[in-house]
Amino acid sequence: MSWFIFWFFKRLIYKLNRRVLARNMALVKNGPWLCKYDELTESQIREKLIFPFFMVLGYNTYDMREFQSYINRAAFYPDYVVKKWDSSKLCKRALSIKYLPFKDDVINLEKKSFDDEAAGCNLDELMDKLYFNSDYYVITNGYLYVFFSKKHKKCSKNFEFCFNLKNYSKKDAALLAYYTKQYLFLEITDVYRG
Repeated sequence: MSWFIFWFFKRLIYKLNRRVLARNMALVKNGPWLCKYDELTESQIREKLIFPFFMVLGYNTYDMREFQSYINRAAFYPDYVVKKWDSSKLCKRALSIKYLPFKDDVINLEKKSFDDEAAGCNLDELMDKLYFNSDYYVITNGYLYVFFSKKHKKCSKNFEFCFNLKNYSKKDAALLAYYTKQYLFLEITDVYRG
């Protein structure tokens, strides 16, 4: 019975997020910064595109405990890690996010593959279990968000989902709803906390 209620809430959260996500993403898409993408510096891309994207997904990018920054650390380390805390105890690392200035052609949507050599990175190094222990790894250039699962196999170039902020459909927004804070952070203990 408890799993049924838990999955009911998960499904409800997903449906609610799916309904509003496309409209909220349009605020970032149609804002003044995406059309000037080629003129933006790296810090402006982070501030004007990446932070608002994750804010629309429900993450508080201004809370250093939830959205922790590791910029200017080792190249294999993520730039940001999204964490869930409960009573001053770390419960979960949901997302590891890495900004890389890659071009569109490194992504093959039909094969769902990412050419990490052309992007200037090594996926196996980025997703090494020694450093990476989040549920998902996100590689972004500011408007393309490529999601890799923690079940990623070594030497594999396949990703789970790619969201293009410049050109997305309702189906893409519906798939993005699985990566919202409300959906990823809900656990069965949250449903039965008394």
